[in-house]
Amino acid sequence: DRDVTGVQTCALPIWMPADEAQQIVARLAVEQRELPTSAHETTQTLRSALLRKDVIVLAIQYFCWSFGVYGFVLWLPTIVREGASLNMGRAGLMSAAPYLVAIAMELITAHLSDRAQRRRRYVWPPLLISGIAMLGSFLLEPNGFLGAYICLLIAGGGMYAPYGPFFAIMPDRIPQNRVGEVMALVNSAGALGSFAGVYAVGSLRTITGSERPGYLLMSLF
Repeated sequence: DRDVTGVQTCALPIWMPADEAQQIVARLAVEQRELPTSAHETTQTLRSALLRKDVIVLAIQYFCWSFGVYGFVLWLPTIVREGASLNMGRAGLMSAAPYLVAIAMELITAHLSDRAQRRRRYVWPPLLISGIAMLGSFLLEPNGFLGAYICLLIAGGGMYAPYGPFFAIMPDRIPQNRVGEVMALVNSAGALGSFAGVYAVGSLRTITGSERPGYLLMSLF
């Protein structure tokens, strides 16, 4: 491109038309003004943004959530392998089914959350149900495969359903100039939760000689 003086300029590519981007920014500003003042106070410093009470709660929640997700990822193939005498193809399909439920629930939950413009009510109930279902899977596994597997289907759907509403909380509540840093903090807490899950499972297995205590701990998280 060339400007009016004939000097060549470099135009950065954009993935959204400017007018649409401005409409989204304006809409976000309106939605943030509609929140209670205590939920969205303007901040000028990174420290005050990261030390907000709601940010700390989100980081702790995502730590525990990621801790539990690791338990689900480990426990699912264990249930399928030990609970049913299947060939490799059928075992693969049965291992994939909870993730198909998770995809459907994630899309449905995100749609309902956007439609209602509410976030929290679409985050903690699915996670609570998922934790109860994981616990049920561990308790039912010695008595039969079917009950434990059905619980895992429920756990998978509940565990992945809240991702959309959860990560929408931050741009809804946090001043736009600090959203990136806050999301980085929350994601880091989640990564730390995954590492803690790996470490806890390995340690408990070494101490007890069984994988079940580690799985039980993750369901509680």
